[in-house]
Amino acid sequence: GSSGGGEPGVQGRKSARPHLASANTKEGFAVEYQVHTIGTRAELPACPVFLIDHFQWTCRRRPAAWGRMGYLRDTGLCVELVCEERDPLRVYHNPQDPVCRDSALEAFFAFGDLPGEPVRNDGFYCNFELNANGAMYAKLGRGRKNRRPLTPEEYALCAPRAQLGAQSWSAELTVSEALLASQLGRAPFSPGGQFFCNFYKISESPDIEHYASFSPVDSEKPNFHLPECFARAVLI
Repeated sequence: GSSGGGEPGVQGRKSARPHLASANTKEGFAVEYQVHTIGTRAELPACPVFLIDHFQWTCRRRPAAWGRMGYLRDTGLCVELVCEERDPLRVYHNPQDPVCRDSALEAFFAFGDLPGEPVRNDGFYCNFELNANGAMYAKLGRGRKNRRPLTPEEYALCAPRAQLGAQSWSAELTVSEALLASQLGRAPFSPGGQFFCNFYKISESPDIEHYASFSPVDSEKPNFHLPECFARAVLI
């Protein structure tokens, strides 16, 4: 994978991951990300960097991508994703457009039914997918088939936006703590608590098709909707 441009503060990987099926169990999780608690969004640049550098399946391009995440008290997760990509494909403009057909950066989050429990592929997770226009496709629910789009009010809580530069582009969003609590029936975040996440760089457009992830995906075919392959995130 890429070096992520030598970004500082990259968290080290664990082991060589000979077996990914139990990627996020306590015994054999592949990757862990420490989520720093921040007082304001201005502190996000001091949070650790994760690399989206595991390329799989068909990859006609391999753009370097990375991100940062922090927990903003009483608000939720602040997420920033960056890709070194000039003039990214960006056809779609509207909420819930299929931005994975453009060039997209994506953040997925999964939660066990009870605090401390591992996640299952049929459990609750949410996905947020953004292109360089700031259009976002976002759903939540249990498993891949029992999902619904965010309502316009929920979408607005996420405040998705993108910035386009000459050599790179970035996307930002907030994963609302109140929204997650309403779905889980419990507080999603607590000091020392855990949840699960994965971050992706994707295009399904044939000319530039590519798939990259933070935590590797154990699947023969492209499929980012496998929470059992997500990384563990721990609040510190």
